[in-house]
Formats: sequence, structure tokens, C-alpha cells
Amino acid sequence: MDFRELTYIIAVADNRSVTEAANKLYISQPSLSYIISKVEEELGVRLFYRKTNPLSLTYSGELYVEAAREILNRMDNLRRELSDVSHGEKGRINIGIPTERAGYMLPKIKDAFSKKYPGIELKLTETRSRMMLEELDKGMITIAVLPGTAKNYPVNMKSELIYRERILLAAAEGMISDDMIEGTNTDGLPAVNLKKMKTMPFLVMVKGHFTRTKTDSIFRDAGFIPKNVTEVSSNISAALLARASIGVAIIPERVIETIGSDGLRLYAYTRERDAWDVNAVYKNDTYLSNAERYLIDIMKETFGKENADEQGK
Repeated sequence: MDFRELTYIIAVADNRSVTEAANKLYISQPSLSYIISKVEEELGVRLFYRKTNPLSLTYSGELYVEAAREILNRMDNLRRELSDVSHGEKGRINIGIPTERAGYMLPKIKDAFSKKYPGIELKLTETRSRMMLEELDKGMITIAVLPGTAKNYPVNMKSELIYRERILLAAAEGMISDDMIEGTNTDGLPAVNLKKMKTMPFLVMVKGHFTRTKTDSIFRDAGFIPKNVTEVSSNISAALLARASIGVAIIPERVIETIGSDGLRLYAYTRERDAWDVNAVYKNDTYLSNAERYLIDIMKETFGKENADEQGK
């Protein structure tokens, strides 16, 4: 079996274009077209509909790509297992972390990880949470650090809690009037009554972002859907625009720790602490190497301790 052929067919399926796949694979388009035709001739089936634009898989092609992903995933697991047998001195971990979280997390764990595994490279992928789950499913990354619970992830994936993260409401000084505040929550933050804010401008994530799912739920619980909204593509953008008095943002606490709280006032929107889980997510059938296991454990230790210290304040 030629594993390169599997990789090439998957690349064409993912890019839905021979030209784009060839560019990413660093081979010529005629060479890639020849390989596709050769595989089809050997199998006696068509894998792609040639006349559609972009390219699409035939039913036979869907079966082939599904099996090819499974074969390559098993080979990847075997390589990691064999690497452990040889002490895992060299290698790479493909990890996905959203941009704003990566800027907070990686500096705190990189030195400790590199000290224990100096020959293991951490290759970071930064993209939206939903796209990260797709890349995890395709085997493009091995571990993703994402918020949510098991119900937010596909059934073929498992998660391990790293830490709990507060969700806060952030606004520039003067945006929130005193009549909107009703005491404090259990963390000692001023607690706003969201119902009194329904005509205010809100900064929300684009659809498909985990934070957007969370804020939509918060608004539903408050009994309204804001009419004056500005959609942004990152939590950091929301926080910076809130600082500029463009609107009010509901964002994860780590964003504030990344950019600082200067020019912002922080509020709670419930009387009780509201938080979500931040997890290490990977496929059920993934073999975690010793280095990958250590990476997850050191994230738990580092950020779990910080989380416990904050709650004890």
C-alpha cells in the first residue's frame, strides 16, 4: 500500500481542487492528476466527479477517503507508540488552541515542557473552535484546547478538564449606569440586570464561535435578543472595541488577562459565578504519546492551580 496515495486523495477531497491540493503537497498538477487516475484504474471506480466545480466525491470516493483517514490515523498512532518505545526523543505534537487562549497559555507551559522533552516540537494551529474540531476529526491536529462540555463535541471525541474559566461582562467606564447594577455576585463583582440593558449595543462573536453559543444562551435566559449588535471574529477584538465604548462585550476572563483591564470595567451578569470548562479534546481512538500525555497534565497542573488560587481569593 502506498500511503502517499492515501494522503494525496485526502488532500484533493479536502481542498476540492487538484490545483490547490498540488500546491499544498508541493507536487505538479499533472503528477497529482496521474496518481488519481492510476488509483481509480486500480480500483475500477471513479473517486471524483470531474464536471463539478469545485470537485466533489462520488460515493466510492467518500468510502475511500473515510477508510484512508482511518488507515493514516492508525499509522500515526503506531508511530507515536513506537516513538514512546524509543523514549520519544524526537517528534512533533500538533496542537490547536484559539489565538487569545494560546497567547495566555503557551508562555506558561512551554519552558517546562521543553525541559522534559527538548526534542519534541509543539506545532500550533490557531483557528475557530468549530474548524478546530474538523481538523481534529481529520487528524490534522492531535489535541485541541477548547471550551465547552462533552455535548459540544462530536461523539468520537473525548475531553479532559484543564480548568474552569469565568465569563464576564466588560464595558468602558460610564457605559453601565448605576440603575443597571443590582448588588454584587458571589465573586464580589458588581452584578448587572441584563434585562435593563436590552437596548444597549452589544459586541458578539460571529456564529459558529463557542463564545457566540454561550452569549446566545445568556441572552435567552435573560428573556431577550439584543437588536443592536456588532459581530466580531475574536474575543480580543470584542474587548478592545468595548474599551473604545463601541459596545458591551461578554467574554472569557483570560482575554482580560491577555490584554489587561485598563479602560474597562468588569461585571457579572448573574448573582452566582458563571464559568465554562476549558478542555483538552482528542479523538477516542487516539494513542497519546508520553509527551502528549505530559502536555495535557502540565496544562491541568498549571492552570488548574491558578484557577483554585483565584477561587480562594
